[in-house]
Amino acid sequence: MDPLVVVAIDFGTTYSGWAFSFRHEYERDPIKVSSKIWQGGTLVSQKGPTCILIKSDGKTTDSFGYDAESKYAEKVEENEQDQWFFFKRFKMLLFKDKGMKRNATLEDESGKKLPAMTVFSLSIEYLKKNALDTLNKQVDTRLDVDDIHWVLTVPAIWNDAAKQFMREAAQKVGISGKKLRICLEPEAASIYCRHLPVSKSSAKGEKSSFAQFSTGTKYLVLDAGGGTVDITVHEVTTSGELKELHKASGGAWGGTKVDQAYEEFLTSFVGSEVIMKFKNKHMDDYIEVFRDFEIKKRQISPTNQVKVTIRMPASLSTLCSEMRSSDLKSLILQSRFGGKVKVLSDKLRIDADVVREFFRPTVRNIIDHVATLLKEPSVHGCAAILMVGGFSASPMLQENVQATFPELRIIVPDDAGLAVLKGAVIFGHEPTAISERVCKYTYGTNTSHRQTSRCKHPQGRVEKDKNGDLRCYDIFRIHAKAGQSVKLHEEQQEQIYTPVTDNQTVIGFKIYSSSATCPYLITEKGCNLIGELAIPISDKSLGRKHEFGTSFIFGGTEIVVKVVDKVTSDVTYESVDFLG
Repeated sequence: MDPLVVVAIDFGTTYSGWAFSFRHEYERDPIKVSSKIWQGGTLVSQKGPTCILIKSDGKTTDSFGYDAESKYAEKVEENEQDQWFFFKRFKMLLFKDKGMKRNATLEDESGKKLPAMTVFSLSIEYLKKNALDTLNKQVDTRLDVDDIHWVLTVPAIWNDAAKQFMREAAQKVGISGKKLRICLEPEAASIYCRHLPVSKSSAKGEKSSFAQFSTGTKYLVLDAGGGTVDITVHEVTTSGELKELHKASGGAWGGTKVDQAYEEFLTSFVGSEVIMKFKNKHMDDYIEVFRDFEIKKRQISPTNQVKVTIRMPASLSTLCSEMRSSDLKSLILQSRFGGKVKVLSDKLRIDADVVREFFRPTVRNIIDHVATLLKEPSVHGCAAILMVGGFSASPMLQENVQATFPELRIIVPDDAGLAVLKGAVIFGHEPTAISERVCKYTYGTNTSHRQTSRCKHPQGRVEKDKNGDLRCYDIFRIHAKAGQSVKLHEEQQEQIYTPVTDNQTVIGFKIYSSSATCPYLITEKGCNLIGELAIPISDKSLGRKHEFGTSFIFGGTEIVVKVVDKVTSDVTYESVDFLG
């Protein structure tokens, strides 16, 4: 049954938000999506800072977003911060190549720890409640959480454990697993832009949009957010759906790297001790410094020579005098930036070339990665690059992409920062919009078999089992290969598993991934244990002859396993536990 309303939560590294649309709105105009407007002092934005203030019990949310920033700054001024937990930009904990554990912890701004699951679930709960309160002002009959289909966005480059962690965090605060979809961020942006009319997107030299693209058109989606850059390549199918051509890739090259470069710039002349005390004693000023820079950095371009003026609070200059026995102006004159940065009352006036340097390493990483991707055989013939995400609004990134790839059409939607959020809402209404994806890894199970003369794999561990038979262990039984295209709902070839002993009550699998296409043993380099699957055996009477067919389904945003009991023909769908 089609959902009455879809709510998407875009839980970003730097900024978060939510948006929704009712079914009748989607049917009339898919891009008619309502989203929350966030306000922090004089700053109004389409998303709010990803930061949460939690009370001393470690279980109760006090505030989120701009409110959390401001209130925590007050607590720091009053020297009461030790009674609170303040977390910001904590999503990057989930950006890991190796496994994520359910019991992982997070350190707040002052070093106090809480379970990561608590911090993530309280944040999702805040956004969920905020969305529900808004929705219930618009309808006659009160909606509750189960009346809504929820969508949670995650980077496509995240591993399976990180996706499961987000799902469990949402379920912990009352969002039913059956009412929740995980949506991959660059896919959401791609879906949104397929619906845009010509006037809502711009390309260099002409008006254009992805809605015009005909069957067979290939394009690259560059989703540049605060923490990560997420890249995938899509092709328009004959039915108008999208299929992924190359596995999702990217890295930690988001806009926060530019912020870090700016903080390193300040530190280079005032010193790390001054910056630390400034942050600890004048948190409100510290926050304002970076809010001001957030606005200014959107105006920096590769060619504009206008000096950049950034407000610098008196408290920083006072700290310099107290701790360095020199005022801010003198410290700058003594630094390598002496001729390029001037102090004017409560402002810094910085040469444009200096600020551009904050961007260069990050922009170069993105450009180099896109260039490498475009050389892949599956990507040949790519016609365009779709730039979305908050960092894609930066002229420094836009103009460098355009200059490096002049033969491609570069398209940036007017609301690039909301493309993922709005696309996630559309995905909730049309979850089959992406019909085909590409496996990032080779997936398989750890299995064993009786040793015979027909064994073709390299020699590994061979031991006698409980029945006295010689068995080969640590065999990598492949279920899908890296680079393999997998269709939505497509079942991989069924593989039969049986108990090893007659009295087994469960068949347990260890699930492995490998960067290699055809690994033979789980002990090979590049193979990693990523999760476990358990098939319960309710009837032990057949012992080792009881067969179970398993078919992995990789075409969705999460892995599902179909299990068929060959005796009863019962079918169940099991999830892999990636969190241990």
